[in-house]
Amino acid sequence: MTGTITANENFDAEKSCLRFRKAMKGLGTDFSAITRETVAHENLQRQMIRETYMKHGRDLIKDLKKELGGSYADTILALFEAPYDLLVSALHYAFRRASTDEKALTDILCCRTSEELASIKEHYENRYNKPLDDQLESELSGEFQILMRSLVAADRDQSQTVDAPKAKSDAQMLYDAGVGNKSEDDTEDFITIFNTRSYAQLQETFEEYQRLAGRPIEDAIDTDFSGDMRKGLLAIVQRVRDPLGFYAERLNQTMAGPGTDDKALIRIIVSRSEIDLADIKERYKEMYDRELADDVRDDTSGEYQKLLLAIINN
Repeated sequence: MTGTITANENFDAEKSCLRFRKAMKGLGTDFSAITRETVAHENLQRQMIRETYMKHGRDLIKDLKKELGGSYADTILALFEAPYDLLVSALHYAFRRASTDEKALTDILCCRTSEELASIKEHYENRYNKPLDDQLESELSGEFQILMRSLVAADRDQSQTVDAPKAKSDAQMLYDAGVGNKSEDDTEDFITIFNTRSYAQLQETFEEYQRLAGRPIEDAIDTDFSGDMRKGLLAIVQRVRDPLGFYAERLNQTMAGPGTDDKALIRIIVSRSEIDLADIKERYKEMYDRELADDVRDDTSGEYQKLLLAIINN
């Protein structure tokens, strides 16, 4: 996996602090300098810049908030958040909406490893003084609530070893749920299998299901589930089958139709920038026959556009 932002080999926190201060001092703000200095460093180095800036009696985040605005500010501030803090901030925002943003919850939680989910839970409770499970229980209902609470229990097997007999047994269990005959027990079977088996094991299970049923597992989900539960299960399937495609599709959706889902666009680009954004760019081109940068350029403007392109093309 390859990100677009890497560690700056010539890192000098003191010099970076001086550049940020200069960019915000006097009349006007040097947005280009802020963009350049931020994108030139990995997240760990940005945290060190924040600490060094504080030693000079100023808070870099407060200065940035004072000088910047709009989606440009949101992106810069996201880049300065520690990785898990960025995700828990997005979760908290999803809960704070007038109507809970289930799509954001699905996108953030359904694609994580157990280790990542455990860290998200820890950071969420530390920051907001409420367990994430309690928040999900109070904000969600029905099958989707059960799916998400089971997911954040972080009980997924992390082994890369595939148990072929278990895959056949699980495929049979999913098949026996039957089209149009889904009961509460059947839903529990789906949730248990989808949320506790390793991604490698699920891949084998889905292949066994197709051999058994003569159709992909996605068809069964489309038939037997609806609403957010359906979307959550399909997100897990896509994460198993094509993790890069999962993010490429989400990015495309943020820019599809009228308007732009800037919150999601920023979250995905920033959170994947040091992990696999370069790979996601390639998958995006394969799926849509367009460059991610071109679609971002067409859908955004101004300093915000320049910043996103700097991250993508870094």
